[in-house]
Amino acid sequence: MKKYRYRIRFKDRLGMVRDISEIIAQEGANIVSLEVKQGEIYLQVEPLPQKRLSKIIQRISLIPDVYEVTPVEWMPQELAEQQLRTVINSVQEGVLSVNKNLIIDTCNDTAMQILNINYSPVGKILYEVIKLPDEIVESIACGESLEQKEVSINSSRGSVRIMINSKPILDAKGETAGAVLTIMKMSEIRRLAHSLMRPVMVTFDDIIHKSRKMSGIIELAKTVAKGDSTILLRGESGTGKELFARAIHMESPRREYPFVVVNCAAIPDTLLESELFGYADGTFTGAKRGGRPGLFEFAHKGTIFLDEIAEIPPHIQAKLLRVLQEGSVRRLGEMEEIRVDVRIIAATNRPLETMVSRGDFRADLFYRLNVIPIYLPPLREHKEDIPALVDHFIKKFNQKFNKSVQGITPEALKLIMDYSWPGNIRELENVMERAMNLCKDHIIKTKDIIINSTPFLFLHSEKYLLLKEIVEETEKEALLRALSQGGSARKAAKILGVSHTTVIKKMKKYGITLE
Repeated sequence: MKKYRYRIRFKDRLGMVRDISEIIAQEGANIVSLEVKQGEIYLQVEPLPQKRLSKIIQRISLIPDVYEVTPVEWMPQELAEQQLRTVINSVQEGVLSVNKNLIIDTCNDTAMQILNINYSPVGKILYEVIKLPDEIVESIACGESLEQKEVSINSSRGSVRIMINSKPILDAKGETAGAVLTIMKMSEIRRLAHSLMRPVMVTFDDIIHKSRKMSGIIELAKTVAKGDSTILLRGESGTGKELFARAIHMESPRREYPFVVVNCAAIPDTLLESELFGYADGTFTGAKRGGRPGLFEFAHKGTIFLDEIAEIPPHIQAKLLRVLQEGSVRRLGEMEEIRVDVRIIAATNRPLETMVSRGDFRADLFYRLNVIPIYLPPLREHKEDIPALVDHFIKKFNQKFNKSVQGITPEALKLIMDYSWPGNIRELENVMERAMNLCKDHIIKTKDIIINSTPFLFLHSEKYLLLKEIVEETEKEALLRALSQGGSARKAAKILGVSHTTVIKKMKKYGITLE
């Protein structure tokens, strides 16, 4: 039999609850729940045969001042609890509440998923369900607030890193009556952060080309993007390796998760390890309190792009090999292994095979990275793409500089087509930006095209440069050539006979980037 619930409406007066209770008692029935409001009483009685129930309802309807008795599906308190349960289960955070004895009163579905339990923990003691550090349990018991505490807990699927927050529940006297806890997986927090902060990603449709050679490479990249294997992008500086890496990520099933870029040549050796793998609390002087996750953890379920992979030192090569083999990372200063699900795309303009033979690069790491090699040809090998690229850059810089340049003269285009472009597409973009700045008409002419090989002592106006300007241009030219030859700031420093820091400062001064 069902439990029956009724709403009784009446003209408000004293004694109505007593009159209803007496009738139910006289009929030998029990009241399961009774809620009283002004002019309304909600009544739930125990299961009864239909004949007895009908008699009770008939007698209640005959009570003076009662004018309506109707069945209802829910008692008000039941409905409120159901609504609250629905709200709690709809949030992305795990939510638990405990009483002052740390016994769990509430636990939503998300919390059960995070903790990897298939039973309701309501009625159990908190520290029996979640193995939290003792200091956190004590803080919750003492009614202290906790904000964004990152902890590692054990579940049936292994270690899980979570972010925990706790707010005390106070009674009417202001004393601690319990606490509400919210928990989230760190991987989910990073995914949400990425969705809010991620830049506009490029797709293969954004790669400007007309040549068959580039079309074939793009088709290959689209095919391998569907899988999970490691990709190694090979090619000279400026051929668009990062562009391809981003497009591969957007073509992959990981597109909704982070795409993390790491320029291995731009980060000093002393920092690269902690940036990639993170560190524990107190690992070194100046370390962030509570430690910090590395970029591999941030890229969980997404893609990490390791540019200039040839520049990483041997001890980090060994740790990177472990990530590829085991799918786990270990923060500096910690013994615990953290599982990460990350696709690696690496890139280099260096001859890794030669580096392996010299002992500068681990052979086992090279073979792990070189699962799917993709070679991006230099611009001089697909010059038929130059007109389309020139047109693209004109449109881009028209928008950027608020100009209305319509195109380029055949003579100016021939000048561009005849050049060998050692800096590839990046160098072409720089030349076009310079031309767009110099262009005074609605069409780019040969006088607007200044390529690095053109003598820079004079401008086209025949005006002499100041000595300071000549020195700066010479310095910038030398820096560009060293970077092009060495492929990284560290190698350029060796070529020029200066420190790595000096090269970085000069690059910032002249607005030069490795990409």
